[in-house]
Amino acid sequence: MVRHTARLALLGALLAGITSSCASLPATNPPATAAPTNSPAPPAASPTVSPPASPTPAPDPTASPTLTQPAFQVCSPLQGIPLDGLPAIISNPYQPPPLGSDDPHQGVDLAQVQNGISLSGLPVLAILEGQVALVMSGRFPYGNAVLVETPLDSLPPAWLEMLDLPPAPAEPQVSNALTCPTPAAPPEWDSEARSLYLLYAHLLEPPAIETGDSVSCEQVIGAIGDSGNALNPHLHLEVRVGPSGARFSGMAHYDASAKPEEMTAYCQWRVSGSFLTIDPLLLFSKPQQ
Repeated sequence: MVRHTARLALLGALLAGITSSCASLPATNPPATAAPTNSPAPPAASPTVSPPASPTPAPDPTASPTLTQPAFQVCSPLQGIPLDGLPAIISNPYQPPPLGSDDPHQGVDLAQVQNGISLSGLPVLAILEGQVALVMSGRFPYGNAVLVETPLDSLPPAWLEMLDLPPAPAEPQVSNALTCPTPAAPPEWDSEARSLYLLYAHLLEPPAIETGDSVSCEQVIGAIGDSGNALNPHLHLEVRVGPSGARFSGMAHYDASAKPEEMTAYCQWRVSGSFLTIDPLLLFSKPQQ
């Protein structure tokens, strides 16, 4: 009995010691997984890597496309004949008269000749891009013809400087050589801006294009013929500088059938001084920019 009592006392002492040890530990919460944060923990140190140089940004689908401007061109007016071959086929050179006179030759004639005979039918091409300012069908003296306007502000300044264009006259010229009707109304063109006007005359057939149409360099606008006052097939080419935006409904003279508005347009074009001639070969002899 005494031994049993002693064992119970020893067991009680052991239990009391264990309880005392646990109570002496500081009160802590059990370890928990750390909650994620917006800023990641800094990575372990690693070698510095340089980013790729100037990466190409992805295209913006909402951006407007960039248009590439076509290179400036001067084209031969005759199919198959290069620019440097034109002087060799001149049948009548440029001979400008004094201002106000209608004589002698205000353009240049280009003829394709074979065995001494001028041939018709060779395609006539636009020299510069522009807009049609006049279309004529069988009117004297130009016959079937097309007039194309190219604004100066659409042409390279360095190229224009080499053309040495005449300045605009202060006053229109008065011609006593022609019967020039009084215009029914002031001309509707822009005297503050200037353009080059290229006239292609004596075409084989009435032109298929219309006033207001746009033409491109080297576009076919007709064929060599002998309409109007031409004695043999050739292209009569006139180049003038004048006020922008001129449009003519017709042009004729030296013919009993010529209407007043046609004669007025002819006088404005030929002798008024509003449209001043330049040598067409200058277009081809100057270097292109």
